[in-house]
Amino acid sequence: MRKVRHSTHGRNAIGSFVALGCVGFIASAPAFAQEAGQPTRLEGVTVTDTAVEDTYGAQEVSSPKATAPILDTPRIVNVITEELLEDSAIFSLEDAFRTVPGVTLGAGEGGVASADIPLIRGVDATGDVFVDGVRDVGSQTREVFALEQIEISKGPSSAFGGRGTAAGAINLVSKVARDGTSATAQVTGGTDDLIRLVGDVNAQVSDQLSVRVVGMFHDSMVPGRDEVYDDRWGVTPSVTFKPNDALRLTLDYYHLETDAMPDYGIPLTTAGQLPDGRREAADVDRDNFYGLLARDFQKTNTDAATLQLEAQLADGLVLSNTTRFSSTSNQYIVTNPDDSAGNVAKGYVWRNTKSRGSVQDGIGSNTNLAAVFDTGSIGHSVSLGVEYSQQDATNRGYSIVTGSRACPAADIANFNCTSLDNPNPNDAWTGSVTRAATATRSEAEDVSLYLFDTIALSPSLLLNGGVRWTDYSAGSTSSTASLSNASDFWSYQGGVVFKPTESTSLYASYANSKTPPGTTIGEGAENLSDANKLYEPTTNENWEIGAKGELFGGGLLLSGAVFRIDRSNIINSDPLSEITDVFNAARIEGAELSASGIAGPVSMMIGYTYLDSELRDESVNDGNALPQTPKHNFSATVDWQVVPRLSIGGGAYAASRRYADAANLISAGSYVRFDAHAAFEINDNLGLRVNVNNVTDERYIAKLRNPHFAIPADGRQAVVSLTARY
Repeated sequence: MRKVRHSTHGRNAIGSFVALGCVGFIASAPAFAQEAGQPTRLEGVTVTDTAVEDTYGAQEVSSPKATAPILDTPRIVNVITEELLEDSAIFSLEDAFRTVPGVTLGAGEGGVASADIPLIRGVDATGDVFVDGVRDVGSQTREVFALEQIEISKGPSSAFGGRGTAAGAINLVSKVARDGTSATAQVTGGTDDLIRLVGDVNAQVSDQLSVRVVGMFHDSMVPGRDEVYDDRWGVTPSVTFKPNDALRLTLDYYHLETDAMPDYGIPLTTAGQLPDGRREAADVDRDNFYGLLARDFQKTNTDAATLQLEAQLADGLVLSNTTRFSSTSNQYIVTNPDDSAGNVAKGYVWRNTKSRGSVQDGIGSNTNLAAVFDTGSIGHSVSLGVEYSQQDATNRGYSIVTGSRACPAADIANFNCTSLDNPNPNDAWTGSVTRAATATRSEAEDVSLYLFDTIALSPSLLLNGGVRWTDYSAGSTSSTASLSNASDFWSYQGGVVFKPTESTSLYASYANSKTPPGTTIGEGAENLSDANKLYEPTTNENWEIGAKGELFGGGLLLSGAVFRIDRSNIINSDPLSEITDVFNAARIEGAELSASGIAGPVSMMIGYTYLDSELRDESVNDGNALPQTPKHNFSATVDWQVVPRLSIGGGAYAASRRYADAANLISAGSYVRFDAHAAFEINDNLGLRVNVNNVTDERYIAKLRNPHFAIPADGRQAVVSLTARY
């Protein structure tokens, strides 16, 4: 059963201890220690001894660097809790994003890997995913079995995140060993041959030592897609050692393997097939799969070890470090339902291919010193630190004989081409597959120093400022070229928060981001190339004005904001030191409203974003909407506790038309999708949950890629879960 979250946000506590106005979950630091006898200050929130339980909209973020609650943070922050993931039968990170307004999905193709590609307010955030505050490298298809919550901070924020973070940042909070002893086992079955097992055991071995193991096995076909499957398993053991009250060390290891049939969906219409140059997903059965079971595959592997250290040096002075070593691999051959030769209009699809054989290794480390003190009547919260990251990637794909794109009779006979209306994934393809003769190697390294100070001028007026200096270098070597880029740059943020009452806040803020070439290290849209090797970092700036308020004793958080994001022209420095602009400017103006948390028996996470985007590149596309930026996006996930042991709920998710290209010719239409769920607690140790996702079997386009394909959303799926708790 859910419990109302109890917390206090006293004006005295705020006046003395409130800090960074912008959420900085991209770094690792401990919670600021308090003097004996004072309420414990936990990750930006002053709480009493009353337990705080997660709801659909947790009002805290995990990073101890976020020394203010979300209420007093001058930007929009969304938190997806473990409870919401479980109630909605969400198993992958991509599925979780549908619960957050303003987040859409991209698709890999060519130099962009087939993996998780989130876009925040239309801006690619592939390279801006973090785990426990440390950048998560490599192209991955991420799971949620080992996550406590997902934190999404919106808007440019390089002052906190370092390079990139032009869209914001996504932080994944890991399940690690904690105090207490508990065990949970969940068995899930469903349509489309779904079988899923998850176990979570935490044991407190002694007063100083706790251990935890979380494991998952998942086997399923993809609902509504012929012959497409998605299998995986993972495990994450962890240990936490607390020799005394002033020191804590946590070590965890994460392993995930996936084995899937990759799916690039259905082809687009042939250029010229529709009026006015428009192109959309071809009018075919959304179940159609154009790949080949005899050829296509995708296998990924992720291994990561993370060490977290927190040491209280004195009252109000804490030193922390988080260091993460990781290795990921992404191997695949995927059919690209290509229409570059006009085959769709003739009733055929060329089974072109994309492939990847990448391995990426990296290390990320953050050391932070946090201090809270007063100078007279003015409160300060200072955070300073150093971050380091280094990644290496090697990509050696595959050479596949796919015949002629014109689909002559011979290529139809040998299944290099297939029928538009009736493709057969079991075709006896006899072509050849060999490993590519050469590999492309990419690398990036950066070190940065940062300093933040929030000044509490009074209990109702808070000022914050932050600055980061980054030294960055990247390189790429292939059989045809050796490229490099290096730069050092400054990033800034600042804000003011006015609190008319203890439970409300009004704010205005500014933040920028700097994205140098090569930040995705050969795996995404920001790869280093001959075209951008001389570019200075791209600048994005965010201005935001908003208001927040807490209701129901802090259980429900209401937020609203208007914002403007400006992307500046790229500066290109040529070898003669001449500087020219590369026209790449854009503007996104918008608003966001949200309600998250609990109101009586109802838990909710509801949000709406309005985005008015505009290219400003002085080309024929000037004034068009940015790709992957729907003007309207709505999400609502709700759960109603009908009686103590029974709850019902569901979700409604919608988006307006969006485009895949700057010319705004390739588009996917608007959609509305509904989910439903019900849960019954049989007793204190056993619970049953039923989910029906995509109740109406709405086959909208979830991912759209210029110029080739559109990927339909999963079809309807019914799921039953039995959970045993100890």
